Amino acid sequence: MQKLIRHGWVVGLLAGALFLLGLGVTGHTATATTAVGPGTTSTVTGGPDTFTQVQPTGAPSEYDKPLERCANGTSHPISGPNPILSEPATTKFTSNLPLTLSVRTSGDIWWGQTALVFTNRSNTAFHIDCAVITFVAPSGSGDHSFQNTVTFGHPQQDYVEVPKGGGNSYYIIRLGFHDVPLAQRIAQPGKPFEYQLNGPGSSIAREAIRDSVRFYGDLDLKANDALVKKYGTDRLTN
Repeated sequence: MQKLIRHGWVVGLLAGALFLLGLGVTGHTATATTAVGPGTTSTVTGGPDTFTQVQPTGAPSEYDKPLERCANGTSHPISGPNPILSEPATTKFTSNLPLTLSVRTSGDIWWGQTALVFTNRSNTAFHIDCAVITFVAPSGSGDHSFQNTVTFGHPQQDYVEVPKGGGNSYYIIRLGFHDVPLAQRIAQPGKPFEYQLNGPGSSIAREAIRDSVRFYGDLDLKANDALVKKYGTDRLTN
């Protein structure tokens, strides 16, 4: 798998190779456990078995066409508490596209990695451009990135961390691709892609992280704009 989006600072003492595993909104969860520390959760299933997704028209770098709808984002500052703080807690993985999810954690209480490992469980490729992911994970991520099995181009993301308390935060991310063809913005059938955080460790169980995840694919080419405006994301560059 190859790296797509990366932002933040790198800790010099952190080294080693990343070994990568090679949306009405519905979801399911596995039997709850409370595992903390390095390891991988069981896999859960979310999303409908069938879906309809509008395909964007246009060519790379045609910024007035739907293909490049998330190429040039902007920050959306909000006043007052972030609305995610008052929403009911998500307790099972939900999605509007057919996905499976597991969570892999590594490291220790001082520094570690949390990886959300998604797999397209359908027989149809779908684009994940402008998809929004929300979840709870350890606070203070200094490095956050996207990995995919397909060739990638110039990435961006809209991102905000909202402290929740207890050493954990809500994370809201919108994936944004630009200047690459549609084929480089997709999830292939049966193939995984990941969103990763690197930062301080936490006592939160990896199953709790997994069951907090919501995945919103862009089904109608509206780019999930309502969500990034609601949650006040910031545009991060490559």
